[in-house]
Amino acid sequence: MKEMVDEAVSILNGKLENINDFGKLLHESWKIKRSLTSKISNNEIDEIYETGIRAGAVGGKVCGAGGGGFIVFFVPPENKEKVKEKLKNFLHVPFRFENIGTHVIYYSL
Repeated sequence: MKEMVDEAVSILNGKLENINDFGKLLHESWKIKRSLTSKISNNEIDEIYETGIRAGAVGGKVCGAGGGGFIVFFVPPENKEKVKEKLKNFLHVPFRFENIGTHVIYYSL
């Protein structure tokens, strides 16, 4: 998984038409992480992840430390509405890449 970091940076700094490769890399990373131990995921997380993939997400990443968190999906623009519809019972938090570095944000319902 460590080698994937350089590949991810290369993809993100590369040509825009290759950006879906980043989603594929997220998916490969998820499969590797899932294979390490049964404690990485559970049936609910697996179901959400698979729903997103079947709806058109290219890959995803589970973020959190147990007891709650988020799944970030990489979705091509043409599949965005379908993925949102399939996962409409969950909170949608828009996400985008920024080049300004780390900063604190506050999200309130």
